[in-house]
Amino acid sequence: MDYEKTKEFVDQKFETELLPGLSEFIKIDNLSPFYDTEWNTNGKLEKAAQFCLDWVLKQEVAGLKGEIIKDEDKSPIIFIEIDARGSEKNFLIYGHFDKQPHFTGWAEGLGPTTPVIKDGWLYGRGGADDGYSIFSAVTAIKAIQTQGKSHGRIVIIIEGSEESGSPHLIPYLNKLNERIGVPDLMICLDSGAKDYDTLWVTTSLRGNVTIDLTVEVLQEAVHSGVGTGIAPDSFMVIRNLLDRIEDSKTGKIIDTFQVEIPSNRIEDAKKLSAIKRDEVLGQVKFVQGVQPVTHDVAELILNNTWRPTICVTGAGGLPSYESAGNILRSSTTVRLSMRIPPGLDASHALENLNEILTKDPPFNCKITTSKKGPGNGWNNKELSQKLNDSLMKTSNSLWGRDYYNFGEGGSIPFIKQLADSFSSCEILVIGVLGPNSNAHSCNEGMNIGYAKNITTTVAHTIVDYSLN
Repeated sequence: MDYEKTKEFVDQKFETELLPGLSEFIKIDNLSPFYDTEWNTNGKLEKAAQFCLDWVLKQEVAGLKGEIIKDEDKSPIIFIEIDARGSEKNFLIYGHFDKQPHFTGWAEGLGPTTPVIKDGWLYGRGGADDGYSIFSAVTAIKAIQTQGKSHGRIVIIIEGSEESGSPHLIPYLNKLNERIGVPDLMICLDSGAKDYDTLWVTTSLRGNVTIDLTVEVLQEAVHSGVGTGIAPDSFMVIRNLLDRIEDSKTGKIIDTFQVEIPSNRIEDAKKLSAIKRDEVLGQVKFVQGVQPVTHDVAELILNNTWRPTICVTGAGGLPSYESAGNILRSSTTVRLSMRIPPGLDASHALENLNEILTKDPPFNCKITTSKKGPGNGWNNKELSQKLNDSLMKTSNSLWGRDYYNFGEGGSIPFIKQLADSFSSCEILVIGVLGPNSNAHSCNEGMNIGYAKNITTTVAHTIVDYSLN
């Protein structure tokens, strides 16, 4: 398959069809079920799924059949089958179309449902994470067919609950098991990159557990001059409880949630720290003068990919500071998100977290929790020589250098589930979420040039892997 022809085709498709289509997708305000209490009645997920499927069908990919599958109590999925053309290999391509909440603080002229193309970026919620995936995958397959190359049978699954931990996906996979078959290679397009100057391949993912923690101390709020010093402050109690999990001076999590880090992943971290120090530090935007938790970049990488961390992602019972009066509030609720290392069972971690937070309540306060669906992390096996050689060739052809392995600090629970279900299946995890892509935050953007290269990578990987 000719790289120059693929690049030319992909570039033309992006400008004339993919970017306009993805821009329209961004305009649809479909949130993941976890963040939208009316997700099963307001039709927004269905609208987004139907838009994506309609776009796919217009591409006239030979042998393609597509449908939206929607069980009564589940978010819809887009299920696409593409007949094999001269190869017996089976492929599964994965992405998602549900979106994170809109968030605040978007730059002037940008917005979560206002697609803007500027300086080589497409801005808007859900473009990079992960709406582009279905557009990219189908464009890659169209590129293969345009050059008359062979490919195996391809199944594309684009789910609607990934940002909620994929609670609806496995029932669909079980239901569609015979139609999916046994994939030889699964390509996930929901990961990221440390920069846009090479091909980045994700080797591991952390898991995630989320819990809402509520501390109640009073039947009703009282004047702070009356209540403080007599009744405990609910926020102080939460600080006390978090100290059971995390060292507030260092951020280190207790040993209950740690695992032994494999030696090859430690070596990957050392290699990455030596060649991409600035990129590692640049993946977050520090306020001027703020320091990282350590100056050892390899340790920062391992902290972000193989060690547990916890953060407060939201709170309730706290008025805005502008309207806060001098009162001792009756209760405080916080949402805690814990990233857990690959190999640590997420269900057990969630139960352990819940037990540690709720046992022996300080001052005998009333503590209640609401646990969210846990998601496991994943550590990939070594890639086959065929896949490694293909990726090396593609990375050098498109970027002029070898590809890099790296661990990802985020979570894609479906990957571990698939790896457990299909032990013989190879898994390739790549994506466009690199520096300044701001997934889940304000100013989410997709680097268009990198997205084009990822699309070309998918096309050549499928062709190379389809060879017997």
